[in-house]
Amino acid sequence: MEAEDFQDELTCSICLDYFEDPVSIECGHNFCRRCLSRSWTPSGGCFLCPECRQPSAPGAMRPNWALARMTEKRRRRHQGPAPQNLCSRHREPLRLFCEVDQRPVCLVCRESREHRAHAMAPIDEAFQNYREKLRSSECSLTVKMKTIVRLQETELKNATKWKEKIKNQQMRISTEFSKLHHFLADEEQLILQRLREEEEETQKKMNENMLMLNQMITSMKKLILEVGEKSQASSLELLQNPKDVLIRCENQGDVNYSPEVLNVKTVCQIPMMKEMLKRFQVAVSLAEDTAHPKLIISQEGRYVKNGAPASYRPVFSTAWSYFTGWRTPQNNTQFAERFQHLPCVLGKNVFTSGKHYWEVESKDSLEIAVGVCREDVMGITDNSELSPHMGIWVIYWNSDGYRPLTSLPIIPVKQESSLHRVGVYLDHGAGNVSFYSAVDGVHLHTFSFPFVSRLRPFFWLSPLASLVIPVTDGK
Repeated sequence: MEAEDFQDELTCSICLDYFEDPVSIECGHNFCRRCLSRSWTPSGGCFLCPECRQPSAPGAMRPNWALARMTEKRRRRHQGPAPQNLCSRHREPLRLFCEVDQRPVCLVCRESREHRAHAMAPIDEAFQNYREKLRSSECSLTVKMKTIVRLQETELKNATKWKEKIKNQQMRISTEFSKLHHFLADEEQLILQRLREEEEETQKKMNENMLMLNQMITSMKKLILEVGEKSQASSLELLQNPKDVLIRCENQGDVNYSPEVLNVKTVCQIPMMKEMLKRFQVAVSLAEDTAHPKLIISQEGRYVKNGAPASYRPVFSTAWSYFTGWRTPQNNTQFAERFQHLPCVLGKNVFTSGKHYWEVESKDSLEIAVGVCREDVMGITDNSELSPHMGIWVIYWNSDGYRPLTSLPIIPVKQESSLHRVGVYLDHGAGNVSFYSAVDGVHLHTFSFPFVSRLRPFFWLSPLASLVIPVTDGK
């Protein structure tokens, strides 16, 4: 009996179970902290004791450590692990199921304040109910899983088909490019064959010319020897038909021959070159702050004209030094870095790497020069050469033909068709700039240059000449 009374002293009057975190209030009663917090209701600023109904201030709640230790010792001494079918708190059979807490409880738990307001169901009834729900959920999940498995199988099939499509496409691409390689190889051999035939034909003509000249030299040597002997002969021998010798001298002296300027007729025209160059097309515009004062530039920076009078037309030397006749009639000090002596302008673009392509068009048949240059060339004077050793790589051209501007005399190349549009292709990494006819993709010339960190488009215009940079689909 004493043991039962002692157990009652260690039991919370709210949950009817051993104290958990017991606290004391002003009236001296003890409760579980959680049970007391749930059951207290305010009354005039105080809380009423659940057992004696006396008021107590919330701040009067104090932990009862001694009672907590006693309760713990009692629980460990008299309570081992509860059997599966008994309540762990009250050691009573689990006959009910709490729908709120979702766990089985005993009849004592149902009467406690913790579960008094909760919906309860007999444990057998709850078991049947939830087993049916779980079985229904199992069936639903099984159906969903079968659907997902089918989707997985479809995805695996799609992955296999996709790999096969990729493989077929790779083979197709390789086959087509192989055809293209063969086609380009055949075109290369065809052009080289034409070049060999042109070489043989020209060489044959040159050999014929050499044979003819050798025969003429031999004949003239004989005639010179004969004339010399005739002139040294006695009077009677000299007067033996001297007119015949003179007539032969006159006829022999007429050399009806002049050496031709030879230009290679077989052009370097690669199929699809224009399309390949377009891949590297960039939008180039003119930098007005670098332009010579006589150059007139459009607002969008794609058109420029040399407004100088024709009397200031430049004169080119055989070594392609730029003109010495140009003098700037006025200086414009608005920009310190503009060209002051040569009618030149740079592009706004600064190239430090990569591959770039742009086109320049001129239809007025006057001379212009286009290409690339180092960024620091604006200080050149009228006596300087626009040539590679000055850091300028350009070609001079008009509607009749073109010629690269170097420090060496180069014979101008006559175009079979008028040259109105030139493409400039810069491969900064490879260190070269190439020029093409933008109409048919014929290669004109390629310069190679040492490493230059910064390059810009370069333009020179003769008096009254103009050029336009066409709008492109480039970057």
